[in-house]
Amino acid sequence: MLALLLFTLVLQLLSIWNLELSGRDSPRVAGIAREMAVTSNHLIPRLNGENFLEYPPLGYWPFAFALSMSQKPIDFLALIPIVFFGAGTVLITYLIGRTLAGERIGLMAGFILATMPGFITQHRHCRVDPVLLFFITLSLYGLVAGYRASRKCFLFFTVFYLAMAGAFLSKGIIGAAIPLGTAVVFLMTNKDLTAIRKLLLSPGILLFLLPIFLWIGSVWWLEGFGIFEEVIRQSLFRFFSPSADHAKPFYFYFIHGFTPLMPWTLVPLILLWYRLKPVHSREPLPHGSLLGFALVWFLLVFIGLSLSSAKRALYLGPIYPAFALLASLGWDRIREKFPKVKRLEVYGLIVMFLVITVTYQLFIIPSERKESFRPAFEVVSSQRTNGPVYLINPSETLRGASFFYLGKRIPILSDQDLLLGRFENRPGTTLVIQSLCDDNRLLNNLRSKGYRPLMQKKFRKDEVICIYSNSS
Repeated sequence: MLALLLFTLVLQLLSIWNLELSGRDSPRVAGIAREMAVTSNHLIPRLNGENFLEYPPLGYWPFAFALSMSQKPIDFLALIPIVFFGAGTVLITYLIGRTLAGERIGLMAGFILATMPGFITQHRHCRVDPVLLFFITLSLYGLVAGYRASRKCFLFFTVFYLAMAGAFLSKGIIGAAIPLGTAVVFLMTNKDLTAIRKLLLSPGILLFLLPIFLWIGSVWWLEGFGIFEEVIRQSLFRFFSPSADHAKPFYFYFIHGFTPLMPWTLVPLILLWYRLKPVHSREPLPHGSLLGFALVWFLLVFIGLSLSSAKRALYLGPIYPAFALLASLGWDRIREKFPKVKRLEVYGLIVMFLVITVTYQLFIIPSERKESFRPAFEVVSSQRTNGPVYLINPSETLRGASFFYLGKRIPILSDQDLLLGRFENRPGTTLVIQSLCDDNRLLNNLRSKGYRPLMQKKFRKDEVICIYSNSS
C-alpha cells in the first residue's frame, strides 16, 4: 500500500509541477476559494463579491484552507489539495478491492486508477469534482465494509452516511444520488431487501442529514432560505434542462467516455468474454461480489450521466474507481492465463510513469501555461498607482482570476459604462477588458480619454484580454 501511495503522490505532483491556473474552471474555483480565505466566509461561495450558488461550499474548503497559508496568490497552493484528494481516492479504491476480493486485486485497482488519463486530468486543475469523487468513493467503501463486516459494522455505515453528506455538500444532489443509488441497486441484485430497509430507515440516516441541516440553518440565518433553494435548483437544472450549459445528446459519453480510460479500456471486456463462452467450457469468475458491486456502480453512473442534459468528460469522474475495480478483475485473468505478465508489471508501471510525466512536463504544461491569467494580472499589479481597477464584461473565469491574483473584489463595468463615462475615471485607472479588443468605437473612446494599451493576450480562440491604463 505504501508503494501505491508514493507512486500516486509523485505522479500527481509531477503532473502539476510548474503549472499555473488555466482553463475555464480553475481560475473561477481558485477565486472563490481565495475569497473564502480572505473574507473568512466559508458558508456561502462568492465570486468577486457576488453569491455563486452552483454548488454548496464544502468543495471549496480544501483550496481555501491551502490558500490561507500565504498572503500571496500562489498557484501551487490552489492545486496541491487535489493531489491529496486524488491519492486518497486511489487508496480508498484499493480498500474496496481488498475488502471484496483481497490484497492483490486492491493493489491492481489502485495502480490502474492512478495511471488512468481521465483520473490524472481530473486531479490537475482546481475544481470541486475531485472532492466530490473522494467523498463518493469513501461513502461506497463504508457501504461495502459495513456490509461485509460481522462486527462494528455501525462504524463503517457511519462512514457511508457522513461521506455521502460530504459529497452532497461538495456538489449538490448528485453527491447523494450516486452512493445511495449504487447501494440500493447493489442490495437489490443481492436480493437483500432487509438490508435496504435498514439502510434507508436506520437512525444512521441522521448522520447524513445533520451536516446538511447545519449548513442550511446557517445560511438561512445569514441570508434566508433562498440560498439552499438556488443550490437545489442549479442541481436539477443541470440534470433536466436542455438549455443547461454543456448540454449534449444522450450518446455523448458513448463516443467520448472511453478515451479517458485508456490504456485500460478493453481490459474489462475479458470478463464479458468469459461470460459469453459456451457453458460447458466456461470457468467460474472469482470475486463475484466485487464484480457485481463495481458493475452496478459503473452502469448506474454511466447511464445516469447519459440521461443528464449537461455533459462533459470531466463529469465522468465517479465511474473511474468502478472501472478500475472491473479492470483489475480482467487483468487478474490475464495474469492467470499468461504468468509471464507478472514479471513485466513493474517494468510496465515504470514505463507508464515516465511516459505520463514526460508528456505533461514537456508538452501539456507548457501549452497550458500559455492560457494562464497570471501574466495579465502581474501587469495590473505592476501599475504602482492608487487608481481603481475595473473589469469590463468579464466572464466567470476572469472574475475568479481577478480575485485570486489581486486579493480583492474588482468592480465590473459594461462597454456602455465605459462609453458613457459611468465610472471613476481618475489618473492611474486600469481597465481589464475581455473580448472587446476589436471594438473600434470603444477603443477610440478610450484613447480620447488618455488610455494606452499595456497588454493584449489571447487565451483561447474566443477569449482575448486587453489591459488599458491612463497612468503616465
